Amino acid sequence: MTLEYHFKKAFCEQEAEKFIDYLCEPRTRSEVYAAVEKLALIHLEIKNCEDIIYQHNIPEFDDPLN
Repeated sequence: MTLEYHFKKAFCEQEAEKFIDYLCEPRTRSEVYAAVEKLALIHLEIKNCEDIIYQHNIPEFDDPLN
C-alpha cells in the first residue's frame, strides 16, 4: 500500500526540482508566481505522502504521545 506513496513522493520531489531549475532562469513575475504556487502544492502533496507513509508504518501498539 505505501509503495505507491513512496513512488508518488519521489515523483513529486523530481517535479519540485524541475520547478526550482525553471526558476533559476530569468522569468516574468507571472511565471514566477505560477511556479511558486505549483511548488507549494507539490510540497503539500509530498507532506501528505509522508504522513500516509508514516501512518502505515506505526507499530500496532506504538504510543504516539511518547
